[in-house]
Amino acid sequence: MTAESDKLIRLLIVDEGLYQAEVITSALRSSGMHVLAEHAEISEDMEEIIKQKPIDLVLFSLQLTDFTLQQAQQLIRTCGRHLYIVGMASEVNEEMVTETMKLGAQDVICNSSLDHLALVVKRESDNIKIWRKTAKSEKELHESEKRCQSLLANSKDAIAYVHEGMHIFANNVYMELFGNTDFDELEGMPLMDMVHSDQQDELKQFLRDLSQNKNKSNSLELKLMQVSGETIDGILEFSRASFEGETCTQIVIRSQADTTELEQQISYMHQHDLVSGLFNRQYFMEQLQQRMDEAANGKSPSYFLFISIDNFQGIRNTVGISGCDILINDIAKIIKQHSSENELVARFGAYSYSVLSSDKEKQNVEKNSSALLKQIEQHISETGQQSISCTCSIAIYSIDEISPDNPNEIISRIERTLDKVQQNGGNDSLFYVPVSGEMSQQEEDGEIIKQIKYAISTDSITPLFQPIVSITGVTGERYELTKSIKTKEGNELSEEDFMPAAERSKMSKTLDRWSIITAIKQIAVAAKAERKVNIFIPLSLDGLQDATLARWIAERIQSAKIPGEQLVFCINEVHAVNQLKAVKTLYKGLKQLHCQIVLDEFGTGLNPFQLVKHIQPDYLRINMAYIEGLAANTDNQDSIRELTIQAASMEISTILPGVSDPGMLSVIWSVGTDYVQGDFLQSPAKALNYDFSSMSG
Repeated sequence: MTAESDKLIRLLIVDEGLYQAEVITSALRSSGMHVLAEHAEISEDMEEIIKQKPIDLVLFSLQLTDFTLQQAQQLIRTCGRHLYIVGMASEVNEEMVTETMKLGAQDVICNSSLDHLALVVKRESDNIKIWRKTAKSEKELHESEKRCQSLLANSKDAIAYVHEGMHIFANNVYMELFGNTDFDELEGMPLMDMVHSDQQDELKQFLRDLSQNKNKSNSLELKLMQVSGETIDGILEFSRASFEGETCTQIVIRSQADTTELEQQISYMHQHDLVSGLFNRQYFMEQLQQRMDEAANGKSPSYFLFISIDNFQGIRNTVGISGCDILINDIAKIIKQHSSENELVARFGAYSYSVLSSDKEKQNVEKNSSALLKQIEQHISETGQQSISCTCSIAIYSIDEISPDNPNEIISRIERTLDKVQQNGGNDSLFYVPVSGEMSQQEEDGEIIKQIKYAISTDSITPLFQPIVSITGVTGERYELTKSIKTKEGNELSEEDFMPAAERSKMSKTLDRWSIITAIKQIAVAAKAERKVNIFIPLSLDGLQDATLARWIAERIQSAKIPGEQLVFCINEVHAVNQLKAVKTLYKGLKQLHCQIVLDEFGTGLNPFQLVKHIQPDYLRINMAYIEGLAANTDNQDSIRELTIQAASMEISTILPGVSDPGMLSVIWSVGTDYVQGDFLQSPAKALNYDFSSMSG
């Protein structure tokens, strides 16, 4: 899941009347933004809102007669907030832009330039979020430095910081070692004066090499001079550091207890998989990020090899877990022995491995991969009572200057490539070939539409059902219907993969009708088993504009002899706002059939309940922009709570989607929602098999 909470933009629109605010909000949401807007006309309204509500950006009309931009800026400062202001006017010229920005606005936009408005809002909301993250990081850094100071003061090792040869900090152990009683005696004292004269030249050269990264070791054994004139032997460890913002050198003189072996063991355990002896996934990901950074800066590209055992589940069923452990370790040894010294080999998953190769020639990587696969195929593992052999598949990714900057995206791409190899029988290698951007949007959509038509003609569409569970004790079974399709090649495509293309190509109406027919069949089958199942069906924009849909549904309901109330149609709030006339017509037709209605992705409009006056739904499903990180985001909790309270006063039930982890359960009851939905309860499944008693009470 993407960080939807970061995408939520909280606007304050200061303008005379609601009309322009509604136009702006609708335009931003139509452009794909998640916008939660507030409106103010006078300074008192603005003050109340920014004191009580979290705001990212202020859009301020420069044509207000009794409220100026300077007054708005002063009000923000008085309230102790850091907010950006963008000016708005019906006509904009260069002089106005210059003068307004001198007064503190980030930009000035023309009311009619809605595309420009969307770009500016996106840019400035990103900027304020970056500022907040930076402020938070600086605070955390300050707190971290305070903790470090405490650790330094209480360390058993002698630690000091030296800037340009002078001491700027030393802990008590360091001062006691040299016989100082107060740091004032040590402050400003050159380090050179505390080293025996015979070794001062050696120390100078060491520090010179340290500044140029020429040292083979960061430690140096020296004779140290105490205040009393006596000498002591010590091993000093030097490293670059920062102290109170000052670049300096850290000196550590270890306590007498030798912890070198322990530190080496801890470092090894942190970096290695203890079963196979290879590097672990965490360390590999760190190195992958480093290689990506190097490639982005123009350094030599690398190759990422992703290796997985074919048919592992079948092998496990044959030899058991202990036998698999032997096989996994044998394969790890083969890969390690086959790899060169400059290749990093890691255990990536339960039965997969990863290799980072610095080989510059693609042909060499391909040749070595083929040789490795043959070596694995010829190997026989002895599991005690039986012998077993296996094959592996390899996906190869070239890490170069145009690779994505997110390592998880690379992992996703290389896993898809590996799937292709194994679906074709395995025991082979394949280089990742980028597909994004190779075809125009129209061509890409055309390919997906072919797959949809194939799935329809071959009955290769699979219905999936996710439970919607009452937490207030309301009885009954409720499921949302989604679907996946199987392509000619046997791949599974989810709705996220094919619905955008379907909507752009006017195929979504056909898929809507498939979903409705499937839901009616499921309801009828369940009724024979004396089960009452309500099925929620999301409607596409094409479906909402289909003037014949309500009549078509009526015929299907009558034919199947099921109650219309068991069909629950989900209408996206943005679509309802933008196509209100068509949606009202459809709503009227569905209500005559006693079908139920959900306003979906609800709650980010300027006045979302204004829509409820036109379409009176049975349910409101909260916008996903509020959900990510909900357990820690009190602002989003408050926003959901406000929505649920107002919905309850109108006798409308609310649904909280996206419950993906147990941390969210602690806040579900506090925000007042009636129903919950998400993968933590149950991922979409092929059967209507959820135990609805598990969340009751």
